[in-house]
Amino acid sequence: MPPLAATIGMHGSASTWVFNIVRELMIAAVGEANLCALYAENPHELPAEADRAGKFLLIKSHQGSAEMDSWLEANQAMILLSLRDPRDASLSMAQRFNARLDHAVHWIAQDCNRLMKLAARDHAMLRFEDRFFDQPATVARLARLLGLQPDEGLIAPIFDRYRTESVRAFASQLESLPSGRVITGAASRLDRVTQIHGTHIGDTRSGKWRDLPPPAQAELTRLFSPFLARFGYPS
Repeated sequence: MPPLAATIGMHGSASTWVFNIVRELMIAAVGEANLCALYAENPHELPAEADRAGKFLLIKSHQGSAEMDSWLEANQAMILLSLRDPRDASLSMAQRFNARLDHAVHWIAQDCNRLMKLAARDHAMLRFEDRFFDQPATVARLARLLGLQPDEGLIAPIFDRYRTESVRAFASQLESLPSGRVITGAASRLDRVTQIHGTHIGDTRSGKWRDLPPPAQAELTRLFSPFLARFGYPS
């Protein structure tokens, strides 16, 4: 198993699902005390070297930074990418976090820029439209990518903990978590451990951007055209 792994995904691409499956697999392999798993967009957000000495490190991030990507490359991180049609991702974020669509588009555009750069390096990739998060086989695939061979009996419980309905139930009860574990923000609450938000999962539909008025559809398609063409999304 690599000592350093990063799950990097577009907002709304089930990237938190990927992070948690990898986190659970790594914990099963080395023990929770030997894993440092967190969200970070810049290297300076990571724990001090002394605090993570001797531990495996798992990082979750979205738009990232040039400094983070250089640091990950220099430290030979194993990187897993998750992506989605950015038009759907933008609408999903606006709906889930009660945000203006143009603000959500800005967030997703930053994710797209990073993913296009990282995809050129041939990292493993998961597409939201393939519904990988609905398939227990994805847990086994991620285990193989990590170089692990977990017992068959481990796959199903991990998958069950992060089924859509399980995450929705968990997200609705964040207030029951221990004090200090939940971060309260302007838009929603967030669990530090799993990175699950109180408004974590939308309707998971693909193609929802077509519900928008035709001018908005056309503008989103224009804005994201390089990404759509690069990854074969229909326009």
